[in-house]
Amino acid sequence: MNSSLNQLTYEYMKKDIMTFALKPGEPVSAAKIADRYHVSRTPAREALVKLETEGLVDIFPQSKSVISKIDVDRAKQEWFIRKTLELGMVDDLFESVKKSDILKMRSFCRKMEEIAEMPKNHDLAYEYLRCDNEFHSMTYYIAGQGLAAELIANTMTHYNRIRLLIDLDSYYKDRTVTTHEQLIRYVEEGKKEEYRELLRKHLGYITQDIADMRRQNPDLFKS
Repeated sequence: MNSSLNQLTYEYMKKDIMTFALKPGEPVSAAKIADRYHVSRTPAREALVKLETEGLVDIFPQSKSVISKIDVDRAKQEWFIRKTLELGMVDDLFESVKKSDILKMRSFCRKMEEIAEMPKNHDLAYEYLRCDNEFHSMTYYIAGQGLAAELIANTMTHYNRIRLLIDLDSYYKDRTVTTHEQLIRYVEEGKKEEYRELLRKHLGYITQDIADMRRQNPDLFKS
């Protein structure tokens, strides 16, 4: 029971950080977390420690703890890991993909399209990002690269906060869905090199997007 409560507290707090319900730079403490999520201080402290390891909380011993501001340098390193791994498994994806996989990929696209039509808010952007991540994660598993998928899921914290900011804008959402649909068509048609180049372009948008988000939301970023 305690371990499940610890995990739930961590998950609730992580979502609140990722959706900016807990804002970068905001002070936090075990007492504040316990009160927010109606738990004792033990799961609150466990959540703080775990989120520190993921770079989402800065703990200053004997002083204070704060929600980490978005670190662009770390986000770029996280992006580099994802880009390298995802481009590296394209051959395996094309060798292993089945028709049932393509149908499931399409289901994620439809869900993203549905969310994109709804009034934008942080919770919906978080769900949109989750579907986006599931779409790409599926390609890793099809390729037999589950360990790489787990690494991506557990390390992309600063990069994903930037992506959530991006997903609050309808223009970026439309761009993402359109690209995903084209990636699926390339898989169906066996056009591996076209897929690889479009994926490279798709993942490369983040460089300009970071600059745009930093200009629009300077208070959220580490100076």
